[in-house]
Amino acid sequence: MITQTKDLAKDSVGDMSTYERPSDTHHLTTMTRIVGVCTAVVVCGVGADVAYHRHVMGLYVTAASGAIFFLEITWAITLFVQLCVRNEDSLCSRCWSNVLTSTRGWRRALLYLPLSCVLAWRPNRLWLSYVAAGLLAVLSLLHIASSALGRRDPCQSNAGTDSVGESLLNSRHDNYDRFEEVLVTEVLDDGVSGTGRCPGDSDGEI
Repeated sequence: MITQTKDLAKDSVGDMSTYERPSDTHHLTTMTRIVGVCTAVVVCGVGADVAYHRHVMGLYVTAASGAIFFLEITWAITLFVQLCVRNEDSLCSRCWSNVLTSTRGWRRALLYLPLSCVLAWRPNRLWLSYVAAGLLAVLSLLHIASSALGRRDPCQSNAGTDSVGESLLNSRHDNYDRFEEVLVTEVLDDGVSGTGRCPGDSDGEI
C-alpha cells in the first residue's frame, strides 16, 4: 500500500511538472486559438459593414466569419461532446471525429487564404478589410506551422489539434482509478490485519 501511494504521488508530481513546463507547440496552439477568435470577430464586422451598404459580398463574408468561428472553437466543442457523450463508439462521437479529421490543421488554410485574397482585392473602401485579410493570412500560417510541428514531433502530434479536452479527461479518469485502487487496498489491509485479535489484546501481551 505504501509503495502504491508513493508511485501515485510520483506520477502526480510528474503530471504537474508536465503542465508547469508546456512545450512550444502548446504555446503556438494557444496563440492560434486566440488569433482565430479575434479573426472571426473582425471578419464578421467587415461582413456586417459591407452588407449594411447593400453589397451582396457582405452576406458571404458574414457567413464565412461564422464558419471561421466554428472552426476555431472546435476544441471547446470537443470537450463538450466528451462530457455529454461518454461512449466513444456512439454515432455522435464518430461523426464529430470525422469533422475534426477533415477540418484540422493545414486544411483550414484552404478556406482562410482565398478569403484573405478576396478581402484584400475588394476592400469596398473599408480599411478594416485589410486588417481582416492580414489576420486571415497570419492565421493560415499559424495552422500550417502547427501541422508541421505536429508531424515533426510524433509524441505531440495531437498538440495542435483539438485533443486537449480528451487528454484532460483521460488523465482525470486515470487518477480517479488509481486513488480508488489505493483506498481499496488500504481497506483490505486493515481488515486482514484486524482479524484474529480480541478488542482487549495488544501487541506483546498474551
